[in-house]
Amino acid sequence: MDPNSLKAFIRLISKEKDLPPEILKEAIEHAILAASRKQLSQYRDAVVNLDVETGQLTVTVTKTVADEAPKGSRETISLKEARRLLKDRKLKAGDEVRVVIEPGDFGRIAAQSARQMVMQRLRDAERTKIYEEFKNKEGLMVTGIVQRFERRDVILNIGKTEGILPVGEQPMGSHYKFNDRLKVLIVKVDDTARGPSIILSRKNPQLVVELFRQEVPEIADGTVQIVGVAREAGVRTKIAVKSVNSDVDPVGACVGMKGSRVQMVVRELENEKIDIVPWSNEPATFIRNALNPAKILSIELNSEDRRANVTVAQGNLAIAIGRKGQNTKLAARLTGFRLDIRSENEEELAYEEIQRRYLEDFLTQIEGLPNLLQHAILRSNFNSVEKIAHADVAKLLPFCGDDQELCQNMIAGAQEYLDALREMENQRRLNREEAGAGEETGDGEEADNGGDEETGNGESKDAASAETEGDTEAAGGAEAASAAEESAPEGQNPGPAADGAEGE
Repeated sequence: MDPNSLKAFIRLISKEKDLPPEILKEAIEHAILAASRKQLSQYRDAVVNLDVETGQLTVTVTKTVADEAPKGSRETISLKEARRLLKDRKLKAGDEVRVVIEPGDFGRIAAQSARQMVMQRLRDAERTKIYEEFKNKEGLMVTGIVQRFERRDVILNIGKTEGILPVGEQPMGSHYKFNDRLKVLIVKVDDTARGPSIILSRKNPQLVVELFRQEVPEIADGTVQIVGVAREAGVRTKIAVKSVNSDVDPVGACVGMKGSRVQMVVRELENEKIDIVPWSNEPATFIRNALNPAKILSIELNSEDRRANVTVAQGNLAIAIGRKGQNTKLAARLTGFRLDIRSENEEELAYEEIQRRYLEDFLTQIEGLPNLLQHAILRSNFNSVEKIAHADVAKLLPFCGDDQELCQNMIAGAQEYLDALREMENQRRLNREEAGAGEETGDGEEADNGGDEETGNGESKDAASAETEGDTEAAGGAEAASAAEESAPEGQNPGPAADGAEGE
């Protein structure tokens, strides 16, 4: 190859692949040496050298000087020819010299093999460079553009390569289209035979931290710190923040002027609700902040067991619990305390009122059910979750606007709701039994059962229960998160003492 052409080729590939010229130099030298092994094996000590600056490619071998040597000999060189090439008049027969041979002598097949080897070495070098670059970015946020879909996984262009957004790392209810621009978190980078495998996430809580760091300068410079994050991806997130500067309000800094900063994060997360909670080193205060906007009357802490018995004002139970128990579960994860939430004077609620509130809470969770139909169900014979769970589709169909799919979803949801309630009730019963066993030991101390005492007409119940061990799931159920005191007659299912309002 002409030196000028080779020089231009090296510059072009180096710029296009973003690789240093030294890597191309090494690849070309290695490829020529490997591709021409048959011819070069007849020489001794063959060495390929490429001058990147000039584009000059040379191949040198060792030959023995002889008085006479046959033309084309690969072992010897005539004394006359050696002196002419090396311009050394002192050479004599028997000396070993290094002489240059023409790469073009290797033939067309060797040239094609060398080209293929060069391209393969360049691909390997490019993959290695990409792997090392993105391996250092694990845990960081990047912007990707949706390129295609492989089954339910999304493939995004993240710059020099592509990343995979698996279905398991996509928030619940998310929908993406071709060319959508997304913020994603790099969670794992593996070096595979096919190149770097980059796993992305839109579900990881760290993505929320990175988004706030991008939008809030006070977080980026360390004035405001994000102490904890509890996230139910696609639904709701709670973050706890504190300020190292007493003059800076951490919540106000994250919210921004007229909510501009937090709204940017909400839009990026497809309208996922975000609660910004001021952190406190006082557990009771922190729990109170985490359950906002519910009105808290009292909090009893058990620091050893990491439990807290929370009493909320009448009518605030559903607000404290939130839809499907989200508010309580996230607050429990954020604070690190198991939260047992109850409403004041809940024992005064009649059984029918409890059932009605259960039903109101359940109906608000049914997607696609208009308010008009909700009110119709509340006034009908299907006035409890249990009745809906065992209802006949044909009889319930008029209350679903003749939408059979909605009707079936409502019945299935009611069954899940009841199952979750029973599980909660069983857990609370076990807790009381454990507490009662502690009293029977005769240690003279009252067992901590969340402030409940046995009464003459039955056992007092927690209004709701959500538990956490570090970052484990909060207990208390999903659809049945608002549970009430078991004031129902024996043999009947309990119902939540919720007022139907969502905890936003």
